[in-house]
Amino acid sequence: MKNLTVVVGSQWGDEGKGKIVDYLSPKFDLCVRFNGGNNAGHTVVVDGEAFKLSLIPSGVLYNKTLCLAQGVVIDPLVLINEIEFFEKRFNRKLKLMIDPRAHIVMPYHKAWDAATEHWRGEGKVGSLHLGIGYTYSDRTNRFGVRFEDLIDSKRLAEALKNNYSIKKDIITKAYKWKMDVKENDILKEYLKYGKRLLPYLGDVSEHVAEIVDKNTLKGTSKKILFEGSQGTFLDMAFGTYPFTVACPTISSAVFPSVGLPAQEIEVVGLVKAYTTRVGGGPFKTELLNKTGEKIREVGREFGTVSKRPRRVGWLDLPMIRYAHRINGYSNLAITKVDVLSGIKKLKVCTYYQLGEKKLKVFPGLQNDFIKVKPVYKEFAGWEEDISQITNYKDLPKNCKIYLEFIEANLKVPIKYISVSPERKAVILK
Repeated sequence: MKNLTVVVGSQWGDEGKGKIVDYLSPKFDLCVRFNGGNNAGHTVVVDGEAFKLSLIPSGVLYNKTLCLAQGVVIDPLVLINEIEFFEKRFNRKLKLMIDPRAHIVMPYHKAWDAATEHWRGEGKVGSLHLGIGYTYSDRTNRFGVRFEDLIDSKRLAEALKNNYSIKKDIITKAYKWKMDVKENDILKEYLKYGKRLLPYLGDVSEHVAEIVDKNTLKGTSKKILFEGSQGTFLDMAFGTYPFTVACPTISSAVFPSVGLPAQEIEVVGLVKAYTTRVGGGPFKTELLNKTGEKIREVGREFGTVSKRPRRVGWLDLPMIRYAHRINGYSNLAITKVDVLSGIKKLKVCTYYQLGEKKLKVFPGLQNDFIKVKPVYKEFAGWEEDISQITNYKDLPKNCKIYLEFIEANLKVPIKYISVSPERKAVILK
């Protein structure tokens, strides 16, 4: 295991990153969340108790040093509630560092989000109205409010002066949507948030760089785990645009999102044993039948944040090949394999048919993806409950055939196999 490891999703998110990050955390000194906001929920189950996280890195359960890098956008009230929950639950202060450059979700971002989604009508992208995309938009357009602004009343007042009236006009006049919150009320509320979060202020980029430099120059071996949110196909550039999030979600995004030069890093690709998707957009292996309903029910495929039922389908290898090409996987973690127990016939999409063409990799043209037909290979399933199995050799024969087919076709070694939601239920292959 290298000193730097990043965990990223290979599908449309919800691959089980939280569990795998929690499983890996004891081996690391620092856990860094590098992208996304509270629209991405992670769930970790410990002794039957489910811990739901949306901003705090999953390493929190091991009392690790936790960092929110500048690539994360923060809803301060959501973060404060998470901090208070975990500090009360474990009776200890969190070792948390928030980068001053991280951007802040403001009330007008949420109103703008809801107004735009309502205006889109049938063209909705499935936003949760949490304001994440509009926070990233303001960041790009240099209208954003950063964490450092919350601890300086003059800076925050100036930022609101530059934002409030124009945002209110867009929301209420252009979109005919309501925005009741007043500018001065936002100022007072967000200064309170800044005061509450001030103890966690720290330069994450500098802190991480110092550890990396010491490892290089002094021969130390502190390990850093970078936790990504969402998945490759939600990436704003390489995902199924426009049904994506507003930030980069791929492995290479860790470097600019944290503030590190590009360097050697272990990349763990998370692959759910089947495919799920939330919201709109094309889904070629989707199961609109009883098998899909069974997988959704057994796999508890409902959003951690949204509670919405996830769309369910067979595993899509052209997607994972594409994700590997983009992310450069060192190894794979296959999750929710146990959910497939009891299904008599399993299918895996091995390639797409596009007219006369055979596509083994997800196409770059979205219009081509809309037109392709999935071509499947069928496998015999297994009846056994595998949730208590701890050794790869003890898995049912048909389960091993399924996994080894995936490994051989992707040409990436499977290193971790998750067989239940419990944190210890991971088989090392």
